[in-house]
Amino acid sequence: MKICLTLLCLLVVCPLLPSQEATPLTPAPVEKVGELPPLTKALNEKAAVAFSKGDWASARKAYNEMIEMDPKNALVWANLGAVEQQAGDAKKAMECFEKSVEHNAALAQSWVALGLLRLEAGDTYMAISAFSRAIHEDPEDPRAHNYLAIASKNLGWADAAEAELQKALALKPDYGIAHFNLALMMLEQRPPAIELAKRHYDKALSLGVAKDEVLERRLKE
Repeated sequence: MKICLTLLCLLVVCPLLPSQEATPLTPAPVEKVGELPPLTKALNEKAAVAFSKGDWASARKAYNEMIEMDPKNALVWANLGAVEQQAGDAKKAMECFEKSVEHNAALAQSWVALGLLRLEAGDTYMAISAFSRAIHEDPEDPRAHNYLAIASKNLGWADAAEAELQKALALKPDYGIAHFNLALMMLEQRPPAIELAKRHYDKALSLGVAKDEVLERRLKE
């Protein structure tokens, strides 16, 4: 039984647009989140609207225009990677995210996106490398720990996978998919930790994760 990658979809990578939330008391360093080229607000808004509508051609055109203005802008390369991924071109998406981390290795979200693409391509060792670098850049991102757990599990590193899921939940106790994945890990222990598995599965359900018939059958055995 495979542990689950994401709540909604295997690879949902959204543009790393500037946050619309209230400015935090201690803003994240620019090198960690990236910044768009000067005087590109209109282009960025055009790209964001196109992305939300699934108009990949228009979004791609806008981001390419921004790259022409600033060829080494890691954030724009990441956003273009998100467009290519959603458009179904994993190869181009990977190239864009590789460009992103080449120009700014501190951009953790680009490492996460790159890791997901590598994991989907079956390149588990490179995926582990990318997720590990994402955690190095942003140790408090629970998703990166969850994804590293998945990659570790793919290689049979059960202890490492369980440890990463525990770290994800320590950072985000209401991380439903991490509870679900940990329930699966508990069931695969020898002997299975049924009560712990049930506890994490029930918590996952309460947080909106869909029911899993196979897992439920295992819990009743």
